[in-house]
Amino acid sequence: MNKNVLIFLAFVGLMTACNSSQKKAEKDGSQEPVTLTVNDFLTKAGDYVGEEIVIKGTVSHVCKHGGKRMFIFDDNEDTRVKIEAGEGISSFDASLEGSDVEVKGVLKELVIDENYITEWELEVSEEVNHHEDDSTATVGHESSGLGESADQGEHISAMESIENYRQQIKESGKDHLSFYSVECNAYELISADTIR
Repeated sequence: MNKNVLIFLAFVGLMTACNSSQKKAEKDGSQEPVTLTVNDFLTKAGDYVGEEIVIKGTVSHVCKHGGKRMFIFDDNEDTRVKIEAGEGISSFDASLEGSDVEVKGVLKELVIDENYITEWELEVSEEVNHHEDDSTATVGHESSGLGESADQGEHISAMESIENYRQQIKESGKDHLSFYSVECNAYELISADTIR
């Protein structure tokens, strides 16, 4: 009987030591960030929200307006991950397109649920009402109408997106949609053979 108690206590002590060293590593940041491929990211992103990760891929596109976003892919250009410039990154240079990069950053989640959609819908309605108030205030002045049609197009497009998201939520069987991205803290160019 004493032998069984000693074995049990040794087991409990070993488990406690493993758990406390794991918690210490998590607390002081000494744990290495997980490395994901683009394909892994699409299936496992929800497990790492708010955590630092490393992801490698080929840059398919850098947004031309400010360079604050780029997209990377692995073996299929239709399967991309959005990378956003973090605090330490002023912008991504367009010359990165076609280059292989290793990105280190925090995995972020955008949750689109009914509350998000309702707020967005209210904002669009307020913009439409504000625009209508402005156009009635300028009665008697000639207008080219170009700005009005552009604004109307944006509002219609926003309302179509809102309805599209509502439909996607309904079809998903969940109460929200999740979109994942990486807020980049650092990146470096790598050779193509280290990605695959």
